[in-house]
Amino acid sequence: MRRALVATFVTVMAALVWLAAMPPAAFRQPIDFPHAKHQAVACTVCHRGAATAARAGIPDAAFCAKCHSSLPKSIAWVQVTRIPPHVMFSHRRHVTLARLDCASCHGEMRERRVPIGTAQVRLTMTTCLSCHRHEGAAEDCAACHR
Repeated sequence: MRRALVATFVTVMAALVWLAAMPPAAFRQPIDFPHAKHQAVACTVCHRGAATAARAGIPDAAFCAKCHSSLPKSIAWVQVTRIPPHVMFSHRRHVTLARLDCASCHGEMRERRVPIGTAQVRLTMTTCLSCHRHEGAAEDCAACHR
């Protein structure tokens, strides 16, 4: 019985490690949005909330229609970057207070001519801690974890 439990535990742990290390599946955005054509516009213009709130918004069709006339009534954007639910992340804290460039976490989106198929920077505890150490930010667990 004990041997079976140990084998099950080892199998589950191996599967979790494999899933964590595996690259995320590629996806396709509903519109081939060229960030490179929009370089004159700051990220925070379209991604409202990035400078003022915990979450950055994804623009809806009505917002895009202010400049573009031939759009569908709604755009079902696919969320690219995901933060685990146990992590407290604030765009405002990183963008406005720490003055980090969006590319620090999202990669060089300004140069993209077509949407990305996966997140350019995989946000893991290792990548976050590496940046915190580089920038001299807090490494206290309670600062980011619930």
